Amino acid sequence: MKTRHPSLFQINTRVWLAELARALRRPATLDDIPDAELDKFAEASFDWVWFLSVWQTGTAGREISRNNPEWRKEFQETLPDLREEDIAGSGFAITGYTVAKNLGGDAAFARLSVASS
Repeated sequence: MKTRHPSLFQINTRVWLAELARALRRPATLDDIPDAELDKFAEASFDWVWFLSVWQTGTAGREISRNNPEWRKEFQETLPDLREEDIAGSGFAITGYTVAKNLGGDAAFARLSVASS
């Protein structure tokens, strides 16, 4: 049934996958997101899920994020076991509308989109 006022849930995909990777004890991609997790969005009456920060970011954005002392301090407070690869740059500093390879690439996103429809 279509709703008159559809609702959107925005999730920081890179943070979500980092949490999932810790649980799996290995790097996680979009292919690792369990269907049950996607079902929770539908059960909560969300019509759409916006996967923030899936697009390709560039070297300059990563370097800016990694070298800003104030941001680094905040990152370390948020993620005590912070590693350089955890700092991918701003999800808004997009260099191309292709899904980042370390997240599984366009193919993984396509599979996720099909699974959630």
